[in-house]
Amino acid sequence: MNKLKQLYYNGMEQANSFMIESKRQLVMSLLLYISILVVLLSYFFFSGVGKWFDILLISGTGALTLILGIGITLLFLNILRGLPRFLVSVIVACIAVIYSVGTFLGPFFRLMGFSVMVLAILLGVTVFLYRKRKKTLFLIFSFLTIGLQVAAIYLAVTDGKEGPWSLEVGEVATTLTNPMESGSSKVQFFTYGSGKDERREEYRVVKYETQTVNMSSFVAQPKGLNKWYREWFWGFDLYNAPLNGRVWMPEEEGAYPLVLIVHGNHNMADFSDRGYAYLGEMLASKGYIVASVDQNFINSGKTGHIGWDNAGRAWLLLKHLEQWQSWNEDKTHALYNRVDMNNIALIGHSRGGEAVSIAALFNELDRFPNNAKVSLNFDFSIKSLIGLSPGDGKFKPGDQPVSLQDVNYLTLQGGNDTDHTNYLGMRQFQRVTFSEGFDGFKSSVYIYGANHGQFNSDWEVDQPSPYWWFMNRKEIMEPETQREITKVYVSAFLDATLKGKHEYRGVFSDKEMASSWIPTDPLRVRYEDRDFRPIATFEEDVDVTKTTQKDGKLQGNNLRIWKEINLLQRDKEHQNNQVVKLGWTNKNSRYTITLPEGAANNFTEETVLRFDAVQAHPSRYDFYHIDLPEGYRNKAIPVSVNVKAKGMTDFDGRLRKTIYIEPTYTTTLYRFDWWNERYGNQYEHMLQTYGFPLNYLQENFPDIDYTQIEEVTFEFNQTDSGLIFLDNIGFTN
Repeated sequence: MNKLKQLYYNGMEQANSFMIESKRQLVMSLLLYISILVVLLSYFFFSGVGKWFDILLISGTGALTLILGIGITLLFLNILRGLPRFLVSVIVACIAVIYSVGTFLGPFFRLMGFSVMVLAILLGVTVFLYRKRKKTLFLIFSFLTIGLQVAAIYLAVTDGKEGPWSLEVGEVATTLTNPMESGSSKVQFFTYGSGKDERREEYRVVKYETQTVNMSSFVAQPKGLNKWYREWFWGFDLYNAPLNGRVWMPEEEGAYPLVLIVHGNHNMADFSDRGYAYLGEMLASKGYIVASVDQNFINSGKTGHIGWDNAGRAWLLLKHLEQWQSWNEDKTHALYNRVDMNNIALIGHSRGGEAVSIAALFNELDRFPNNAKVSLNFDFSIKSLIGLSPGDGKFKPGDQPVSLQDVNYLTLQGGNDTDHTNYLGMRQFQRVTFSEGFDGFKSSVYIYGANHGQFNSDWEVDQPSPYWWFMNRKEIMEPETQREITKVYVSAFLDATLKGKHEYRGVFSDKEMASSWIPTDPLRVRYEDRDFRPIATFEEDVDVTKTTQKDGKLQGNNLRIWKEINLLQRDKEHQNNQVVKLGWTNKNSRYTITLPEGAANNFTEETVLRFDAVQAHPSRYDFYHIDLPEGYRNKAIPVSVNVKAKGMTDFDGRLRKTIYIEPTYTTTLYRFDWWNERYGNQYEHMLQTYGFPLNYLQENFPDIDYTQIEEVTFEFNQTDSGLIFLDNIGFTN
């Protein structure tokens, strides 16, 4: 031990001696090189004032920083020189602990670590003052220390503040059966898989064994420690990936529509596929075969990620469909003719939500777009896709966003999602189109108070503690409420698209139809079907007076704001959806759409005027210096919609229909505004679909000719001011 000490002291002495003797040369070299670098690079800075200004600005900034850096460092070293070495070493060691552990637990841990260090120092100072009997300072530091300690504990154990929306259930009467009610079928549960799973008994003891698949062409293989750890943990590599699934299906004989559910990215060791039993059990009782697909082995782990994972997720889904088709066609198998392979739906959560869209695209292709040497031999009857807080753009086939045609699409998103803080599913919603002969629809359901994790009953929270402590938890709705909303819309969507129950489309085109089952105030629901004939979508050009259909006309009168814009997500990126923004400060304001000649030729009393709208967030009122209408903060504001036929008097009160435009609520994700600002706005403008049949005119005009409809006017005559967005104005039969 003495020899080691001697070696240590000798080494320190030689190092100190070398640094002292060479300090002049080191200082001159450092100053010379950093000066050359700053002056040289200042030449490439361009402000437009002049090159002399550019060089002086950059060089002066560098010189000032150098002087301040030297001065502050010398001051800090002088302070440290007077401090006990062991105290300094403990402070440095604590900082090192915070940063090292923070590599695993993230930035919130570092924030908490430094806060705890401050609390610890205050406690130490307080104890010191007590021992020295300095009563005044002791009392001051005692109150400060106790106050901060209590504040820290309060933040950790309290939930935050409530959202402005109501979670009350309404009383709108409907003849429809609540779609989330369980059906009459008895449900059987089983698993299928490789039968060799080392981590989970449910995939080791399976009802039906499956062969492994080689997914190496569809993912970027992990390397190094990440590869070794994954293969050690799972007992297999991605050349031998299993087809594992947990199944809920009716016990009764018959062929049933097939629904595959796939989870998103999560800690691979915290298995995710169990969290959709609430959907599987309910749907199976109603006559569906539901399989929750295991893809935990391509999720992220503590040693890293897998690249192209969403391509792998999509391809694996199609391989599961291939397996189901094989069983369904095998006369010797117990599942022979039990599956209606003409009616298939894919449901995905998070990255799985993006994967189902990619899978639907792969299903139509002959070759893998990112490696054309790899063939894709799928052709399944995938009729419906559902994305629960889906991702978008993590994987781009052929470097293009996924565009889909002639598939029913539903996406749900929580307004209090702290994982996917932007509604990424809205971008995919915009890229789903229908051809003339397709009888289907798409819908978006935005849920204020819903979060990311509660779509999966095993996840529950978006981020584990300590992140969870910093979230505004009180604004998040109860998990059961979120899952009831999910069950209503998922079940209604599948009944409408796979079982032909068209009456359930009304749940999406008129959200109040669901108000006796679930709270609808927190919902913003969009709907569009192939029968919709748009007059104005605002996507075609920058001319604010032209409609989407040729020869139509748009006109604003007495408007404070009239402009066409692209709606933004929370992070201020585009939703890829152009709308018109309309603001008014008097009751004589209006916005008129003159229909092109012949646009009303097919109109009847059953024709429905449909449009999307939402009220602007209060912060936008402030930005445009428009007063929020008195009594309407966080409430829907009334707007008169006037539908006029040729020969009728302009602005006849009998032509009006009052529509209440929903507000945009503030969603506070975290407890601290300074942290929320990292994500952008504390809101997203999410449109709501409104509609009403034109037959309301018949009460006052029994002889009306609907084919003569020529104008639709939005009259802003019921409030002194307002600010709204309008989109997708058109008609459907």
